[in-house]
Amino acid sequence: MSMQPLYNHPMKQSLDRFILSIPRLFIKQFPYAWFPLTVLWTWPPNISLVFLAVIIIGLLCLRWQFAAWMAYMRREHAGQEGKFYVDRPAIPWGRAVRNIAILLAGSGLVASFLNGQLGLTFWQFFLIIVLFMLTYRDSQFFGAQTTYIITATGIAVYYALGHLDYRLFFTFKEISRIEQTRFQKDKGWDYFARTREIGAEGLLLVSKDIHGFSKRMQRLFIVPGNIEKFLEQLPYGYK
Repeated sequence: MSMQPLYNHPMKQSLDRFILSIPRLFIKQFPYAWFPLTVLWTWPPNISLVFLAVIIIGLLCLRWQFAAWMAYMRREHAGQEGKFYVDRPAIPWGRAVRNIAILLAGSGLVASFLNGQLGLTFWQFFLIIVLFMLTYRDSQFFGAQTTYIITATGIAVYYALGHLDYRLFFTFKEISRIEQTRFQKDKGWDYFARTREIGAEGLLLVSKDIHGFSKRMQRLFIVPGNIEKFLEQLPYGYK
């Protein structure tokens, strides 16, 4: 008797539903724990360990939520043997390093002005600013977490910008065509990509319905990490 895939296990499905039901907005509050953690930190640590645990749990929950979405997509739209092509655009490290350098310089300047205020040292202010910004405003440094999936029946999109996330699935039956083009700001397209750049080359999903995919989403512009390979995975008629 063949073993049941882990993502199809009833307990795994229940846990996936649980974490997916929690709004990202709620989980993303964990960066605020950097404030009491830094202010109250002593050696040996005491109550500050509670806030450190909050931060670690928050980070793990974000990873768990994404993994649960992936498992759900596979379970609902691909199964064990079905098509499941994943495109996850890479972090723009050049931009990340530049923005982090600016953050470090700005944080150092602000911390020097606040040094001694509220009984906190330069390094306490510095760490609070840097760590809070890196975890709460992470998309400004590393781009929005973005993943595209192609299955036999449609295209899934996971887009997490700051404390909000979008989990979408478009069936090929509702997609009229997929155009390879450059982003145009004045067209009113929804832009779901890791980094937002005017004139970026990507793919435009056009709905068969003249009113668009929904009241809020008319056309969707995406930027896969490998556009050519992404197009190769599309069924005949959409390449």
